[in-house]
Amino acid sequence: MPTRRRDNQTAPLWIEAGEDKSTPLISVAPAAPIDKIYTYTATLELLEQLRIGQRVSVPFGRKGTPSPAYVVAIEQGTWNSTLKPITEILDPAGNLSNHLLELGKWIARYYCCPLGRTLSAMIPQVVRKQSGFVTQRFISLAATADTIADHRLGAKQQTILQELMKEQAHLQAADLLKRAAASRATLKSLLKRGLIVETISKALPKDLECPYPRNEPDFQLNVSQKEALAHITDVLCSQEFRVILLYGRSGSGKTEVYVRAIRRVLAAGKQAIMLVPEIALTTQLMQRLAERFDHVAVIHSGLTGVQRSLAWERIRNRDIHVVIGTRSAVFAPCPDLGLIVVDEEQEPSYKNLRSPRFHVRDVAIKRAHLLNIPIILGSATPSLETWHNAHHHRAYTCVTLPSRVKSLPMPSVRLIDMRNEPSAALGATISRQLAEALRETLAKKQQAVILLNRRGFASWLFCPRCKMRIQCHRCNACMVLHLAQNRIRCHQCNLSEPIPIHCPDHSCRGKLVHGGGGTEKIEQQLHTCFPDARVLRADSDTMTHARKYRHLVNAFENRELDILIGTQMIAKGLDFPNVSLVGVIGAEPPAALSDFRANERLFQLVTQVAGRAGRADATGLVIVQSMNVDSPALRHAVHHDFDSFAAVELPRRQAMHFPPFTRLTRFILAGPREGDVMEQARCLADRLKQHIAETAQPDCVVLGPHPCVMERAKNMYRYELLLRAASASAMLSVLDSARHDGALRVNVKSFVLDVDPLSLS
Repeated sequence: MPTRRRDNQTAPLWIEAGEDKSTPLISVAPAAPIDKIYTYTATLELLEQLRIGQRVSVPFGRKGTPSPAYVVAIEQGTWNSTLKPITEILDPAGNLSNHLLELGKWIARYYCCPLGRTLSAMIPQVVRKQSGFVTQRFISLAATADTIADHRLGAKQQTILQELMKEQAHLQAADLLKRAAASRATLKSLLKRGLIVETISKALPKDLECPYPRNEPDFQLNVSQKEALAHITDVLCSQEFRVILLYGRSGSGKTEVYVRAIRRVLAAGKQAIMLVPEIALTTQLMQRLAERFDHVAVIHSGLTGVQRSLAWERIRNRDIHVVIGTRSAVFAPCPDLGLIVVDEEQEPSYKNLRSPRFHVRDVAIKRAHLLNIPIILGSATPSLETWHNAHHHRAYTCVTLPSRVKSLPMPSVRLIDMRNEPSAALGATISRQLAEALRETLAKKQQAVILLNRRGFASWLFCPRCKMRIQCHRCNACMVLHLAQNRIRCHQCNLSEPIPIHCPDHSCRGKLVHGGGGTEKIEQQLHTCFPDARVLRADSDTMTHARKYRHLVNAFENRELDILIGTQMIAKGLDFPNVSLVGVIGAEPPAALSDFRANERLFQLVTQVAGRAGRADATGLVIVQSMNVDSPALRHAVHHDFDSFAAVELPRRQAMHFPPFTRLTRFILAGPREGDVMEQARCLADRLKQHIAETAQPDCVVLGPHPCVMERAKNMYRYELLLRAASASAMLSVLDSARHDGALRVNVKSFVLDVDPLSLS
């Protein structure tokens, strides 16, 4: 096509360089999976109301589709191209404070998540909507007496205007209508004429009740507790950032030290946040803590939207001084925060399993660092990362509670080798020693707790004729028999089917047998052996709602139950003085070598559940059944000896280049076609290696890609690779470079980027 000619008539009359103009520039982060910041402008009217951290609506894309975004910066600057204006403010009262915004930026960077999505996760949706707030309508005069005289008004209208003139201020619409004995229609007519103005706002309802009656038990601190509290008080008085590991055995009185430390903070006019693991594990603890303070809010997933919204606003208004809660409570908008406490800091439930995949403990430490305040991490079995930091990091200090309160002895622990039990080959079972101990406990009118960290009746179904195991057709996982539901179920994708009797292979059709065992099987055995005992099973099949768990706690506390059997949800957070026996069934370290925390988890689980026994006058006994009694984790757990366990496990971690001596980022790619997933994983590995070279980080290495331990789940093939770095700064340097260049984009159905993963299985 020939080039179009331009004559003098069609040529521009002049050419002028663009003029730089100065205007307020508003930087926003889209509340969507878009890892980028955009710049907008705003009208003068909106600009006066805009605050950093607010959620706004902006025109996005070529079509200018209204989309939510968060204001992350407002500054005066120059621009030489067209900027679109912000459409409206969506949440006038739902903004983040400056330090919470800084915390959100850190989370977005460290955990490689778009900033807008991170900020969305920090403020619950019900809080942004101000659920439960009372709508208030205020009426004020908008016209002068001369202007009013120009209108023909009825008697009711004149009365309304006279009341407004008399007060010389705005009045609530309901009060105004009551004074004038007028209707809403009369107000609307005056609004239409422009003689009055109506302002709508939302406020907290009055007379909010506190659901936790005050209960102050008579606790006397022992010498160790007093020394621990004195050390914490010194740190509080110094008004500086410190991480205090409060390390004490189960029953050593850590909770009482928390309470006294929080009261020191309240006396100084500050607020405190106490974080606990998931609600199902800590119902009893949260209730007891809430009863120790006057102005307290309990935040967890069991609250209604209205309850959460009202509690959030009362915290922001300083009406609440103490916040007790699970993961989301780490973002509570405390304007005068003086202390953060993280109880059971080693708990894996503190890790958020959705993007952003942050660890609450580490976010709490960062928040304390930003505010320059102390934070207490409490545990009887600290994570090895925290233990290592407490002995090698200058910002950490370790405070020890070496003995139980009232000088109560630790329960004695017996380790039973199940290889000598004739029935053990058939799966989870109760040993002769445990059965005899249960009989003695019931005869003394005392209570027992039995832990088996597998739910269901049988772990697998097997055809002895053709050697086939019944597996989920969507995952590489065995189907688990749930006899109470009369179903087999996949614990990976939750696929459920009727229980088969014969082998599904039509050329075989052998009769199926089952093996392994779970909580259902032990429950059946207990009913058979002790028909008069009151037995209750607690696992995710039975505890389907938080109120069911609260009912369980109350029933066990009131001695309405004799034996409680369950999974790990009964291992922590429970304090029952009448429990004298704890049984642990199937205490085996996981076979997956990829789970480098397997020994640590086994030690923590056995130690924590053992701590449920002998917490009062009743002498405690713990019986641990295992097919691998030579495991170092079990040997040290029997003696309640975390120091020795750490001394053995940490050198092993160091030799294998695992945390806490390195940092890991795990990348999981999944899709319906294995070849495509494998190719994308290889390309990602190559790009990461390139960025390692460009950022000059020789201590970083890419491991993989290779199939995941669970190679196929939900009909998708899964591949993984690891980025291992000598330090957090080296890892961030590579990830920042890769994010900036778009190197982390992959063409697969599912992509998970997990910084500091808790498990590789």
